[in-house]
Amino acid sequence: MNTEKSIGRWFGGMLLLAMALGIWNNFGLSNPVLGGEGYLRNGADMPNLFGASVLVALFTSGLGLAATVIAWPLFRRTSPGLALAGLVITGVGFATTVVEQASFLSMLSLSQQYAQHPGADPQQFELLRGVVSAARNGIHFLDKIVGGAGLLLTYLVLYRGRLVPRLIAVPGVLATLSQMSGISLELFSRDLPMLMLLPLFVMQLVLCLWLLARGFHAARIAGTSPAIVDQAG
Repeated sequence: MNTEKSIGRWFGGMLLLAMALGIWNNFGLSNPVLGGEGYLRNGADMPNLFGASVLVALFTSGLGLAATVIAWPLFRRTSPGLALAGLVITGVGFATTVVEQASFLSMLSLSQQYAQHPGADPQQFELLRGVVSAARNGIHFLDKIVGGAGLLLTYLVLYRGRLVPRLIAVPGVLATLSQMSGISLELFSRDLPMLMLLPLFVMQLVLCLWLLARGFHAARIAGTSPAIVDQAG
């Protein structure tokens, strides 16, 4: 039992750290570069923020993959197919993050070229800015959809294995569907309603705090009848 609870706490702690780093990266590191006059004019003056953002993004995605690997021995005992699919999707998510960060660095390169050629036609750079931004945003949205799919599979494993209360697992499934649906709108050139992302943020926070406090339920992992578990409280 102690092993299952310990793994659950590690899993929750790593996901919580990944959430915190993701928020810091989006609003603390990337925002100064992308805000104001935009990355074309800001980027050359903030190369350290570009580099730090890339490293934090890779580390954050790696944390999610590591958490899935840690939980794999337990997940596969309850839902082998879903567990394997989740592991594969999380690995694909790490790969898409790598591609996204490579595209992000191309934005820095364009900004540096802009700064080094002040006499060049600004309209040409504006045209390139749009192309480079579109390439980066495209892989960014795909990365987030893949990440949502990985979380969806995780919540399904938690639901089927009764590893956490279903009051957490069921809303978690719905929240991931909301996130994936919202981000998918961007693929059709529609604005993303930010409220569609809020449920997943809330459920991830609830899940992580629950796991840090309680871990995975060992009896359910061991295959105890749900009726017996419910009677045991």
